Amino acid sequence: MRRHGADTSDEELLAAFRTGRQEAFTLLFRRWSRPVFGYVLGLVKDRDLADDITQRVFLKLARRPGAYTPGTSFSGWLHRVARNEALDELKRVRRRRVESEADPAGLPDPPRQGGAPESAELGRLVHEALETLEGIQREVLVLREYSELSYREIAEITGRSPANVKQDIFQARQALRAHLAPLLERES
Repeated sequence: MRRHGADTSDEELLAAFRTGRQEAFTLLFRRWSRPVFGYVLGLVKDRDLADDITQRVFLKLARRPGAYTPGTSFSGWLHRVARNEALDELKRVRRRRVESEADPAGLPDPPRQGGAPESAELGRLVHEALETLEGIQREVLVLREYSELSYREIAEITGRSPANVKQDIFQARQALRAHLAPLLERES
């Protein structure tokens, strides 16, 4: 399936998958699994759970490729599916936690960074700083910076206006700078 490379749109790949071309689905998975995983991880804060949810998102896509409406943003639609799956799972986890009176789960390990120890330390600091953000600020920042979605797509996913999304991202970046500045100065 040579012609279905990086220059092939998500809609074209999905159309090819609908006609039975399994390799088109594989390319969609390769293209979108990491951004979806990163987004979900930001919501659920558990790597294993984020992996399970990401798998469920793509399983839903594989079982019902017609659920996506052509002409709309595929990435926005996929992230909305991921958001709904993550929020549903968080509700189930909370319900189980209340029922069993279990201790809250800890935060996952910070993302592993390749390269020098300094980059791993910076990754840990950024991860910790992200955890200090309010839920919506963290969510929109992860969608913008890690999933590289537009303000309009983020607004569609979160149900907020593009203006509110821009404001949330601005405030999140300011909060990150304020949190990281003293830590980075101390490291110097």
